[in-house]
Amino acid sequence: MGHADELFKKAEMAIKKQNNEYAVELIMQGLIIEPDSPEWRRRLHKVATLVIQENGGNPAGGIGVKLKVLPHDGKAKKLRMQKKFDEEVIEIERSLKFQPENPGALMVLAKALENCELYESSISVYEEVTVIDSDNVEALRALGKLVGSKRDDPEKAIEYWEKLKNIKPDDKEAGKSIRDLSAAAMVRKAEERKKQAGDESFRSMLKDEDESAELEQKQAIIRNDEDRIRVIKFKIAEIKEDPKNPGNARTFREIGALFQDMKQWDKARAAYNNALKVNPTDLFAKEKIEQLEEIQVEEELKDLEELLKGNPSLQGEYDEKLKAFQHFQVKACRRRVEAHPTDYGLKFSLGRALKAIGEFDEAIGFFQQAQQDPKTKVGSKKEIGDCFSAKDLPDMAKSQYADALGEISDTNSMLYKEVKYSLGRACEDNEDVDEALQHYQELMALDISFQDVSQRVSELRKKKRSEDDAA
Repeated sequence: MGHADELFKKAEMAIKKQNNEYAVELIMQGLIIEPDSPEWRRRLHKVATLVIQENGGNPAGGIGVKLKVLPHDGKAKKLRMQKKFDEEVIEIERSLKFQPENPGALMVLAKALENCELYESSISVYEEVTVIDSDNVEALRALGKLVGSKRDDPEKAIEYWEKLKNIKPDDKEAGKSIRDLSAAAMVRKAEERKKQAGDESFRSMLKDEDESAELEQKQAIIRNDEDRIRVIKFKIAEIKEDPKNPGNARTFREIGALFQDMKQWDKARAAYNNALKVNPTDLFAKEKIEQLEEIQVEEELKDLEELLKGNPSLQGEYDEKLKAFQHFQVKACRRRVEAHPTDYGLKFSLGRALKAIGEFDEAIGFFQQAQQDPKTKVGSKKEIGDCFSAKDLPDMAKSQYADALGEISDTNSMLYKEVKYSLGRACEDNEDVDEALQHYQELMALDISFQDVSQRVSELRKKKRSEDDAA
């Protein structure tokens, strides 16, 4: 038995005796000797979580933990720059001892393990992240890449890419990876059949040639509806070839997405329902059906908007459909928040939907909750400021915009400019002319063409001169 195995065995005994703090130390020592031990690494994080919970702490970390992890994070960063990834892993684990369920810290660990070429351990940690934060796009992206290339499991990799695409439907990398991996899975099946039939089998050779031609067509770029119809026919034939295959649920979803691209809404809905018949627990198919009506109304609204440009008489119809769409979005967002009550990104979306229909007080409540997520914190402050401005409370809007501005490091970003402009407007509405002028002028120095900032500066300067002359 190796030294690492002895440490892990002692750790197992310590866990049984509920001596969890000692177990954490033993597992950490074992991982230094044998770092490519994914099961024990996950075990380490679980036991460390128990220790923190027993002491009434938060395994995700917090303000009190920052000082404890700062030295380890600093060393880890330095080691990363020196490309000493194995030592970086050790320092990150020392940091994670205080915050084992911190998604950001786990992401850094997973990347360090990947840099050490400890791919199974890296995959395991990325999976931990998705358990804690199911909508972590970058963890899903990394899993799709690693499981597809290093573990060589195209079917599982497709699952991760599909989860990502469900969160970000327009993600081009996810779409391409799903197509490529589907082709790879088919090639593998063809190779397996070829081996079973015998390499010299004439029928096997013919089938392989047919499938190669089919794959070449399947992987062709989909440019138009004709291409989509061709791919749909391939996928339907694939389902008929093996009608009891559980993977047909995914194929039906792909068919639904192609019909959706062609705006054939009824056929898209039927395909998604077929996916549910194959797998009644297919959450992606359920989500697609729920999203379909919203997408359909949105597309109809876009078409009407185009027609409106040449026919102003359609304005009333457009306004009515827009109002209906906004109320539909509120209902859809409420449903998603109810299904995922801890997802602050969804609460942010619901806040924006409520703001659009003028329900400012309720919107503010959801934006206040969304501030708990770093990804939506700044945006939520800005949105709350917008709500206060709409409620004619410019002094309260000012406070929110100022807070948001203080947390944006990139002064050239569009978000910074938007918040800066909104802060100037709130100051102007609050009759703080000098303060408004200062914000507008600072924005002009960054981007003189931003909205009407140049005009506002001119008007405020005239106003100040008139006031000075009158005095």
